[in-house]
Amino acid sequence: MMLSLALVVLMGCSDERRITAPEIRPIASPSIELGEMRATVDVVAGTMTFEPIAPRAVSGGAGIISAAIYGNQGVTVRIFNSPVVTAMSATPGKKTFTANVGIRNLLSYPIGDEQSAAAPMDTIGLDVFLGSGPTVVATSSPCSPGCTVTVKNADGSRSFNSPNQQYWHYDDRLGAAGSGTDTTRVRKVWTFEADTQVTNFSFSVVVNAPWPAPFETRWKVDFEADSLPQSPAGTRWQQIIGGAGATLTTNAGLMTLSTANKVTHAFARHDSLDATNSAYMEARFRRTDVGSSKPEEVVLGMADDSKFIAIGITLSRVGFIGATYEFTGTSYAVAATSFHTYQLRKFGADSVQLLIDGTRVGSRAYSALPNTAAGAPSAFFFGGPGAVLAAPANVAAQSSIWDYVIYEIGVPTP
Repeated sequence: MMLSLALVVLMGCSDERRITAPEIRPIASPSIELGEMRATVDVVAGTMTFEPIAPRAVSGGAGIISAAIYGNQGVTVRIFNSPVVTAMSATPGKKTFTANVGIRNLLSYPIGDEQSAAAPMDTIGLDVFLGSGPTVVATSSPCSPGCTVTVKNADGSRSFNSPNQQYWHYDDRLGAAGSGTDTTRVRKVWTFEADTQVTNFSFSVVVNAPWPAPFETRWKVDFEADSLPQSPAGTRWQQIIGGAGATLTTNAGLMTLSTANKVTHAFARHDSLDATNSAYMEARFRRTDVGSSKPEEVVLGMADDSKFIAIGITLSRVGFIGATYEFTGTSYAVAATSFHTYQLRKFGADSVQLLIDGTRVGSRAYSALPNTAAGAPSAFFFGGPGAVLAAPANVAAQSSIWDYVIYEIGVPTP
């Protein structure tokens, strides 16, 4: 059961008096209680006002990105913004409404990353996602077929507490209240577009951010292929390209990694994984290249401060790999040109498991895994290692299509 605490927070136009925040700890619950408030935008006056909404229950579980979905404006966080600016849109008959939006942490501990002290090289950051709306409230005259309002510059969509919720991402780790680092470094522009007749609209938003232990004990990073993993549209991955000929495209929620030859083309995130942590990593993808069944080339895995835990996927086999990115021990049959879901489970320093489409196919004792290179930071990674392979094995083209990549620290299973 996922630990959760959820209160919806809306953005306001004034800097209200700061309220000393209690230390809120996640609570175990089969559902999330959303204490919602509604933001109403008056596009004529350029203001936002608030009114409470009766709490509603939302089923909790596997779709939640982080346990620390919370809000409570003026108690746990404060979302603040500039006045709303109206302009004509490039779309005929439409207007745009923009505001610069920031977040302040009012809690007595950091948010935005799982670390209590210095943040790792890649900070998980904060997401502000739409709980409902935006919805037209009032118009100056009727629209035909009907007046609408939409978000124009969301960084992506993700299933936080319901499917496909739009969000804005802040690549920040906010310090404890009063620390001098408790506010986002820059305000982010939020843009809405509506018919010119719209004079008022409303929406609700929720802040999603990881908390350090002991306030939270599991942390999840979810890359959906509706944006590029190295972009500011979400939790960033470092792109590693080892030579010319690598291309990266997205279409219809899928990302294609291709190389003209087997140069390195992979993504990595450095995060705080050590030998004692449990974790899992899951990805849904398929290979689209046709060629030799070896070397493995497409890889998925993690490295803690002690061991290298990864699988390689050829056109027809999958299995654990060593430092040379080739199979070690038993490999397993798979039709890799079709989409499959691959999952690695790490049970602390005890063992690891490989699952395909939810079925366990193999395991390995933790002690039998190859060692992590001395001094290398812990990381999660996916893609093609390419250039590390000796010629002539690294001369063929490579291509794979990715639907999503997820990892979570603190638990071995979703």
